[in-house]
Amino acid sequence: MNKSKMNTIENLIKDKSEAQLKGLIFELCKRFPDSYEYLLLWGKEAGGDVNEKLALEYWEKAESIIDEFNDYGGGSEYEENDAYDYIENLCKLTPELSWKIRQKIMDGMLVQYHYGNSGFDDTLTDACFQMCKEREEWLYLAEKLLGYGKDWDKKLVMDIYKTIGDDEAFLNLRKNSLRYGSDYFELVEYYKSKRNIKEALSYAHKGLEEGDGRADHLVSYLFDHYEKKKDTDSLEKLMQTCENKEKERAFVSGRLYEYYKAQNDYENAKKYLLKEFEYLRGHDLDKQYEKVKGYLNDSDWHAVEETLFSSLKKRDIEGYLRICLAKGLKQEVYDTITEKFYPWSTDYDFFADKLKNDFPEKIIEYYFHFALHYVENGANRKSYKQSMKYFKKAKAIYLNVLKDKPRWENKLAEIRERNKKRRAFLEESQVLD
Repeated sequence: MNKSKMNTIENLIKDKSEAQLKGLIFELCKRFPDSYEYLLLWGKEAGGDVNEKLALEYWEKAESIIDEFNDYGGGSEYEENDAYDYIENLCKLTPELSWKIRQKIMDGMLVQYHYGNSGFDDTLTDACFQMCKEREEWLYLAEKLLGYGKDWDKKLVMDIYKTIGDDEAFLNLRKNSLRYGSDYFELVEYYKSKRNIKEALSYAHKGLEEGDGRADHLVSYLFDHYEKKKDTDSLEKLMQTCENKEKERAFVSGRLYEYYKAQNDYENAKKYLLKEFEYLRGHDLDKQYEKVKGYLNDSDWHAVEETLFSSLKKRDIEGYLRICLAKGLKQEVYDTITEKFYPWSTDYDFFADKLKNDFPEKIIEYYFHFALHYVENGANRKSYKQSMKYFKKAKAIYLNVLKDKPRWENKLAEIRERNKKRRAFLEESQVLD
């Protein structure tokens, strides 16, 4: 505020009575809702005991926004940021608040959390955790959360029990809420921390056999344990258990390969290396193909190479094409990428780039196919910009491989003539001159 305005305010209030100044404050607060917050902040800076009133004001404002978000399943980013700021400011005040006030605010937060439609759930529970200091306060929060009966609420309560060191309550709730592999692993971690390896192993095996979802952390724990003891029989049994678990069986196969390799047991290492290749899913299977090739002796490699190469083509076409390039099978790569164009996918661009010197005319056709797709189907400046990537690649082949600049210029003129009504395209195409 400039000096002139400050002087005006000073002149307006310097002769006013206490009653008149109170009236001014009341009027400001009535007309401008934020005035109350600023008045409390001013009072705090002046040494007043207003922390509880300020905390309640922050929560009232945050609650109003969150309640509306719960009604509509969200809201504006501006209001969302405001709510986060109010809660952050509120949490900074918690060390100075009485339990009565913290409890009141927490109860309000849990009501909004229970609705579960605002997107603030994690923020609200984090704030509730910051509200608690004493054991009784933690137990109050735990009781409230257990009243909702949701799995995630139980997880929060278990975190509370661990925070206050109530092992018995934690174990009772955890053992009665076992469904996922991660639930069992939490018990594994607990018993590991207590150096009770027998129980940790027991729950790792139970989780692997009975738990839903991911089990990689359980498998990893079991494998590490038995590998350290060089307990080969248990490692082999672990592999048998994982045979029907798609993700875990590839992991265990790979670990067993390394295990037997370290013992110079070629036959068993080979067995599990081939199993790992068979079980792996996803991309980059060419790396596993090369891994097998690098380990097997010449005789064994020749015996399995054709089978692995065929399997690679079915399971990871890009990995297969990379191996084809390494083998010098350029015609196979070309036939594969030109068999059917997919305008929405550019996965084959890498291979087209590699073949431009061997099949320049056909690769030009490949690039034009994608370029014209973006021009004709996108019909906006963004898609025109995308098309330029392919036009530039085609131009480079005309100029650097075919050494035929006139032909490129004629082709560019033809494309511009065909799209002369697309002004944005013509503007973008200037990069091709």
